[in-house]
Amino acid sequence: MSAYGYSIKIMFKYTFFIILFFSLLSLSCSERQKEGDWENNIKLSQNFVEFSSKNDSIIITSEGESWWINNVVFNRSNFKVTENSDGFVFLQEDEFTIERRSATELYIEVSENTSDSIRILFIDLQNGNFFDGIKITQLNK
Repeated sequence: MSAYGYSIKIMFKYTFFIILFFSLLSLSCSERQKEGDWENNIKLSQNFVEFSSKNDSIIITSEGESWWINNVVFNRSNFKVTENSDGFVFLQEDEFTIERRSATELYIEVSENTSDSIRILFIDLQNGNFFDGIKITQLNK
C-alpha cells in the first residue's frame, strides 16, 4: 500500500470518529433539561380550592417533603412567613390559618366570610428551582 493510500485510510478513520463523536454528543445534549427547568418535586394533592362563605378547612398533602412556603398573599396583602422551632410554619390571622403539620401536610383554615367580596388566598411553595402554589377562593355571603 502506498503512503497516499495509507493517509487516506487514516483520514477516513479520523473523519468517521469525529462524525460519530459529534453525533453522540448531540444526542446526549438533546435529552438534557434546560438549566433551571426542574420537574415537579412537590406534587400537591390540590392546587385550587373553593370554599363557601362559611368557615372551612382543608388538608393538602404533597409527595415531596423538602418544600417550603415561599410567600402568602391574602386579598393582595403579603404576609411574612416564618418557621417555628420544629421547622414548620404556623401563620394565624383573623381571616385564615396556615399550618404545616408535617413534611407532607399543609392545613389551611378560613374563617367565615361576612363581606360582600370574594376572598382569595395564595400560598406559594418552593423546592429548589421548582415553584408551585395553592389558590383558595372563598365565596362572599
